[in-house]
Amino acid sequence: MKRIATLIAALLLGAAAATAQQTEPVPVKVSTDRVRVGDKLYYAHVVTPRQTLYSIGRAYGVSTLDLIDSNPKLDLRNKPIHPGDVLLIPIRVAVKEETPAPVDTSAAANSPVLMPGTSPADSLETPSDSLTAQVDTTKTPADSLKAQADTLESPADTLTTQADSLVPSVPVRPPFIYDYADKIHVSLLLPFAADNEANPHYLNFYFGALLAARDLAAKGVDLDLTVIDVSSQRDFKKAGYSLALSDVIIGPVSPADIRRTLNLLPEGKSIVSPMDPKTEALTVDYPVILAATPVRTQIDDAMGWMKSNMDPRDSLIIVKEAGYPMTYNAQYLIDRAEPETTGGSIRVSYALSEGIKMNEYFAAHTHLKDTVTWVIAASEHDVFVKDVIRNVALQNYMGHNAYIYGPAKAKSPDMDEMCGARLHQSATYYTDYNDPSVIRFVSDFRALFQTEPDNFAFHGYDTMMYFVSACDTYGRNWSQKLDEIQMSGLQTNFKFWWDPDRKGYVNSGIRRVVYSPGFKATLLK
Repeated sequence: MKRIATLIAALLLGAAAATAQQTEPVPVKVSTDRVRVGDKLYYAHVVTPRQTLYSIGRAYGVSTLDLIDSNPKLDLRNKPIHPGDVLLIPIRVAVKEETPAPVDTSAAANSPVLMPGTSPADSLETPSDSLTAQVDTTKTPADSLKAQADTLESPADTLTTQADSLVPSVPVRPPFIYDYADKIHVSLLLPFAADNEANPHYLNFYFGALLAARDLAAKGVDLDLTVIDVSSQRDFKKAGYSLALSDVIIGPVSPADIRRTLNLLPEGKSIVSPMDPKTEALTVDYPVILAATPVRTQIDDAMGWMKSNMDPRDSLIIVKEAGYPMTYNAQYLIDRAEPETTGGSIRVSYALSEGIKMNEYFAAHTHLKDTVTWVIAASEHDVFVKDVIRNVALQNYMGHNAYIYGPAKAKSPDMDEMCGARLHQSATYYTDYNDPSVIRFVSDFRALFQTEPDNFAFHGYDTMMYFVSACDTYGRNWSQKLDEIQMSGLQTNFKFWWDPDRKGYVNSGIRRVVYSPGFKATLLK
């Protein structure tokens, strides 16, 4: 009986130990990000799985009650914390120790003070002690020479210092301070041309942004939206006041309008350039955030994607348009396309009038089932790119094995031709209409605005959702944290990198889309 009781006790202890091990909170990494709320400073701590209020408070040296009182918005008295929550941790300012009073070395100050029960003899130093003190405080000539020698730098030390100064310094990011925004003020600046006939594309962008604002409000984000028509001089004159109050500024669109707006932009604020890749040049010297992905980024991704799939036995055909000027992006595509691991590429150029003739050329140079022919169209002329896609599709219909890779310019209105050419596209925008979130958005858009959403509507929703969410998470200084926030929207991927050589940011988010026979399009990422 005693043995059975011992066994049961061991099992109970083991279960308790296992339970304790499972519920043991993970280590808490103390954040250095600071938050200013009114006149108080806090640390901003992002909660990770299995952390508790007790473990977080213990890491920062504050009580659980301090955490509850500092985060009224999270209602921690009634609700638990969740991964991703941002806790405000009160910063405890240490009380400075009292500085001891300076020692008075005057004769009066050094005269002995007799304590009760002591005689003058007890309080006097012996002559030997005084002599010792004098000897200790006196430097010998040798000591003086040594001190002088110590202060002299040798030529070798000087050279070492010069060499160290040649090492490039590591860029240091400015310190981040969380500036809490209780209510997020958003300004939307678009060329509506409302004084004439309103531009339907920018109206749809605005409608998409309104739906995003509605969904954000449903999640508890308190925001207001100010809309400015930058094509109206009357409206634009009011922009300065709105920008001063805004936490998130989306628009204008064109580089010229953005330059005008930069003259009114208060210090510390950024402009989100929503859709024109030509504004990338402004991101170097100005706080401009390009939400669209530049063509060169699309090309880099498409060519890297193609090379990762190539076999040394495969061949590459680079197609240029005869009689059409070579653009910078087209030449960049050729430079990035040259495979390092194959025997080079086949270059061919033709005019649109020779499209039928090119069918014969492709038939002679494209492979059958044993190897693959990879094709790129080095042109920004939409009609020519469409013709190349059609020719590649024809070769595949005849039993050849060809693929075409390219950026967003590599597209065709004819879905069947894109699928027949097995187009692999690295694009800024792509909407998967089978996605439940997209289906819901389309339904809501139709019901509210009595029209079909276009690409501008999807992009308005994604842009509003991403940048307002960034402000809700990181406060008014959200632009300093963009490289920590990635989002896959209805149509757009947002992915930013901090570049010390830029004052702004450029989106590098890409959507890879594969078109396959059978009228299929697959979104890979």
